[in-house]
Amino acid sequence: MKRKVLVGGSLAVVLLGAAYVGSSWMAGRSVQQTLDKQNQWLSSLPYFIVKNRDYQRGWFSSTEHVTLQINPQLYRFFLEKEGEPLPKFEVTYTQHIEHGPLPLISHFNPHPYKAVVTTEFNFTPDTQKFLTRFFGTQKPIQMENRIAFNDDGIIHITVPAFDYEEAISGVKIKWQGLDSTLDYGGDFNRVKFLATAPGLSGEAKGHAKFDLTNLTLTADHVRGKTGLMIGTSGTKVATFNLDMAGDSPFKLALQNFEYQGKLTENGELVDGSAHFLLDKLVLNDQPYGPAELLAEATHLHGPTLSRLGDEFNRLQKQQLTREQLSAELVKLAKSNGMPLLTHDPRLAIKTLDIKLPDSSIHLNAEVGLKGFEPGDLDQPAVFMRKLVAKANFHVPRKVVANIVTWQARNMFGNNGNGVSQADLDYLAGQFVEGQINRMADQKLINVDGDNLSADASLDAGKFVLNGVDVPLPWEQAAAAAGLKTTPSNASGAAAK
Repeated sequence: MKRKVLVGGSLAVVLLGAAYVGSSWMAGRSVQQTLDKQNQWLSSLPYFIVKNRDYQRGWFSSTEHVTLQINPQLYRFFLEKEGEPLPKFEVTYTQHIEHGPLPLISHFNPHPYKAVVTTEFNFTPDTQKFLTRFFGTQKPIQMENRIAFNDDGIIHITVPAFDYEEAISGVKIKWQGLDSTLDYGGDFNRVKFLATAPGLSGEAKGHAKFDLTNLTLTADHVRGKTGLMIGTSGTKVATFNLDMAGDSPFKLALQNFEYQGKLTENGELVDGSAHFLLDKLVLNDQPYGPAELLAEATHLHGPTLSRLGDEFNRLQKQQLTREQLSAELVKLAKSNGMPLLTHDPRLAIKTLDIKLPDSSIHLNAEVGLKGFEPGDLDQPAVFMRKLVAKANFHVPRKVVANIVTWQARNMFGNNGNGVSQADLDYLAGQFVEGQINRMADQKLINVDGDNLSADASLDAGKFVLNGVDVPLPWEQAAAAAGLKTTPSNASGAAAK
């Protein structure tokens, strides 16, 4: 009886072992197909080119070597120099793939996965030597991809912290690390991203210092019916400080900056918004804030946006000159972009509010089309009747004067022109006051003490500025033509 139990137990172990070996081989073959799909997805993006890829599959594990190049078309117009080759930016990495069904069992983790992939980046000797100065023996970047049996996955990326200092030069850099997670769908139609960096600070003794705290990046997107990735994205910064010494010292302190982006679908139409918030900004000890900006784009034709995005990605993969790219973009807009104008689109700055030390700035504006048809582009008067716009603003007179003064200093404020800065500021101030008074006399602007404001609207071809109807150019031309014909008509009547 004991012998039968022993034989049966041994057979069960053999069968389980055979089953695990077989399932590991099947998982290895399946994960190779999964990684093939992921590399095809990378190649489809306009940012990368997969130059080389070598996959070596084994029973329980596999190895993949990949060389990825940043698409030169993204930077050629900025870095290209006549007679010199365009620099190439490449990264080579090795992926170590542990096959399922229990790839983490050696780490005492029994969670089943199709595979777990760890990525090792291979740097050139010079790059590795440079990174070692900061990270020491630590790996500069660590990445692990846990792939489920349905090809969904979670990628965990970390960059370790370091504390770097040069005793002679006085340069100090303290990096508190980065931790990020990318949760993705196997068909790449779902992406959820979270990255946090507690802080980065640096100092060049006697010259400048800075620090950044609590940076957070988020994204939560899914593929919509129109083909676009819809959802939310965001950025948060707790504080950022910059202090630059020298002949023209500069100090900046930012507190609680936040960005929130949102893209939603309503049938074939897409609405998007960008919301910026700032608690406080201090420039050279002068406080500003809080500040808020909310911009929107609504009633955009989703399928057209998706098609334009795909075509633009295709153009970025081609080696086009600046002129050729411009021509292709114009052609693309004419051939595929018209539906963006025929669905009553609207662009708006819903809110722009900035608190100044002793006043504030307020602005809102929007522009859109209503009932537009493609043929309207050939009829300017008809097109203007389809255009709907409105705007109003309130701004301190001092802000306008400062902007003009800064521009004057940039244009004429050099030592060789013989004009002192005080004289230049005085002339700029006189110019601003003269222009404000002239515009106020013409009812183009409202003046209320130290504040300037204006309100304008355009609807059904009627333009109203500060409550006054303003004739449009073709209306003025028609009125002038009517005046010219009136005397001749009158003389004809008298002759009769």
